[in-house]
Amino acid sequence: MRVRLALDRWLVALMRPALRAVVRFRVLPEDPDGLGIDRSQPVCYALPVRQLSAFLVLDDAARQLGLPLPSAPLAAEGIGERSAFFFLTRSGQPSPLQRNPYRYSKRLERLIAAVRSEAAADVQIVPVSVFWGRAPSRDDSVFAALFADSWVTPGFVRQFFRLLIHGRGTQIRFGEPFSLRAAIADAPLPADAGAPGSAANDPATRRIARLLRATFRRERELAVGPNLSHRQTLVNTVVQSEPVQRAIGAEAARRGIDTARAELQARRFAYEIASDYSYPFVRAFERVLDAFWNRVYDGIEVHRFEDIAQAGAGAEIVYLPCHRSHVDYLVLSYVIHQRGLSPPHVAAGINLNIPLVGSLLRRGGAFFLRRSFKGEPLFGAVFREYLHAIIQRGFPIEYFIEGGRSRTGRMLPPRSGMLAMTVESYLRDPSRRIVFVPVWIGYEQLIEGARYAAELAGAAKPRETLAGLLRALKELRSGRFGKLHLNVGEPVRLDAFLDERWPRWRDEDGADDASAQDPRQRLDAALAREVVVRINDALVVNPVNLLACAVAGAPRPAMDAVQLAQRIDLLRALLIAQPLSARQVLTEMDGQEVLRYAQRQGLVERIDDPYGEIVGVPETQARLLGYFANNVLHAFALPSLLACIITRRPGVDRATLGRTAARLHPFLSAELFFGWNEQELDSRLDTVLAEFDRAGLATESSGLWHPPMPGRSEVALLEGLARIVRPTLERYLLVVKVLSHAGTGVLTAGALQDQCQRLARRLSLIREGTGADFADRGALAAIVETLADIGLARAQDDRLHFGAPLEEADRDADCLLPEDLVLTISHAARLAPDRA
Repeated sequence: MRVRLALDRWLVALMRPALRAVVRFRVLPEDPDGLGIDRSQPVCYALPVRQLSAFLVLDDAARQLGLPLPSAPLAAEGIGERSAFFFLTRSGQPSPLQRNPYRYSKRLERLIAAVRSEAAADVQIVPVSVFWGRAPSRDDSVFAALFADSWVTPGFVRQFFRLLIHGRGTQIRFGEPFSLRAAIADAPLPADAGAPGSAANDPATRRIARLLRATFRRERELAVGPNLSHRQTLVNTVVQSEPVQRAIGAEAARRGIDTARAELQARRFAYEIASDYSYPFVRAFERVLDAFWNRVYDGIEVHRFEDIAQAGAGAEIVYLPCHRSHVDYLVLSYVIHQRGLSPPHVAAGINLNIPLVGSLLRRGGAFFLRRSFKGEPLFGAVFREYLHAIIQRGFPIEYFIEGGRSRTGRMLPPRSGMLAMTVESYLRDPSRRIVFVPVWIGYEQLIEGARYAAELAGAAKPRETLAGLLRALKELRSGRFGKLHLNVGEPVRLDAFLDERWPRWRDEDGADDASAQDPRQRLDAALAREVVVRINDALVVNPVNLLACAVAGAPRPAMDAVQLAQRIDLLRALLIAQPLSARQVLTEMDGQEVLRYAQRQGLVERIDDPYGEIVGVPETQARLLGYFANNVLHAFALPSLLACIITRRPGVDRATLGRTAARLHPFLSAELFFGWNEQELDSRLDTVLAEFDRAGLATESSGLWHPPMPGRSEVALLEGLARIVRPTLERYLLVVKVLSHAGTGVLTAGALQDQCQRLARRLSLIREGTGADFADRGALAAIVETLADIGLARAQDDRLHFGAPLEEADRDADCLLPEDLVLTISHAARLAPDRA
């Protein structure tokens, strides 16, 4: 003991002069007489957390103010302590893995025992809070913001840098003193008094601790702002909730373990999930991102952000962006914070919880979930309760409804799991409205572009690792990636959606009975589709999207510059004449301006030629342009479909155009998520045909539509337009022909998808102009599901059965695709049953 005391004094003597060199403090209240300390009574100072630097600063302040020194012995009736201070807890942070998270000062316990045993004994407890600098502001440097004082207790290294950076702005706040005897006067003795560890359960100890924690909390809120971290405060709440306690009991019974062990597992799950939001970190990271956007991108264009404030006033906001890059996490939170709203807590896959990165993401508001809850019902219960808890507390949330990043550029089919949990939370307590905010995020170049191309070509998806992140950061030095585009879609008010789609939702009995389960499932699916449709409706068509669509499906990545500019102008004109939606944003650049812009971005190169300039796409970029064409494919699907029909069937009448488009609408909508339905199809067809007539792409005579005369430049324009949607139609035809050739009642849905994917890969190898995403399994699965949804096929005994309507759909190929392509697909389809 004496050796330890000698070491402590030696350490204090060493640190005191060093600390005085870097710390300048201010005492609040400034007047010592205003502190309310009775100098005739013993004084013991209470500090919130074990921190030697705070004690040394307090000792210096007390010496300057002429107050009793915390380093001096504390002697009174029945009391004898070697110093007159105590730290309330060792770490200041409640342990999320323990039922009783706080461990209190032994000195406090001894003082309470002395006051109880000696009638004349009493001590003034003086709460003291020490703050290193002020709350971070927007003008702080990265390091100043990163090491600013916060609610998180720092380790040795963080505290060292905090002293160096903020030491000269230290504040010492003295709280109102109180009598220990008066505070515990009516506190009962612990039930197990005298037993080992009974002091920790002493009601008097807990009462003083609560009183001090409340004081310290108020002082810290005044100094550094409210506590925005919920990892420290929510884990216990989640674990003690009724649903999780039921799940703990079920887990204990399932595994044959005691409930204490099952509860510990639940706490570990909650700790694995929960974010650790830090405002100083967010401020520091904002400064880092300022530099990142300027170094890597040419700016961020944001549209309709004001709709968020209008729709989300007083509501829980759930941001639902499309997912195309890891940059999505960063840019949306950055934009939200820059415009004065609270950054959302972002649901991130557990694959991103890697060393260093996972900790940083948590501090930025990320909470983690596993890809599947299968086999872990307790994890699922904890996650649902955590989501419910942060919704009830009003934290904005962000998650990606597609589940993962799109490798093809198209919107992926929605995964409604998180959405269903959000709806479930609202149905449990609808007192706070929920507003879903769809967000379109568009890029002109992708940081992960080369990786996506490799994966579509068959390469395995790499695991996220710290080494991989460092390599990616190194690659960022190689160039710039154009502009980022964000557009806010039309918000979805959950209560209004429920009123329209499920009027009985307010009836608690109706929401719980068995008959309500099927409507709930249909409602979740309908809500998920509505969200992705509204994301797609908010598309931003940037210059790279137009360039990519103009060269889509071309046999060679080179084209006459004048013709390419004309194609781009045609695409712009079509979207001006018939916008996809009122929220569509279209670049103002014309064809020539787009080509100049693409050249500056390194996407194309100009080749001088005596007969006219040629624009070529470098091989490295040619593989990636298909991605950017797919981003906006849904905007050009209808004009491209009409171009396919008119080029394949000259002299087609308007009624046939309408019937063919109506038959294909469900398939195109299932893959591309249109915002318009079949009722709007006729008016949209007429608008597009009128634009075709104006541009000379097609002419109407006696009720029949004809393509341009051979030799005219419009022939190439119409053919180029037809190529945009052709790969989608080829996939549709491939599925129909494989099923038709196999025969009714032969293939399962899974077997049909497998065969179509293998054949699609074969076709992409032997045909020019077919992108690597042609064999995308998700797109093929959507076609198979749609066949069943519209009645062209039905599942019976796990097999797909069909009749004459499917054969009629098979004949659509004759009026959609070139004859040689139809023969190639038909031949491939005949191979499938023989090689299954």
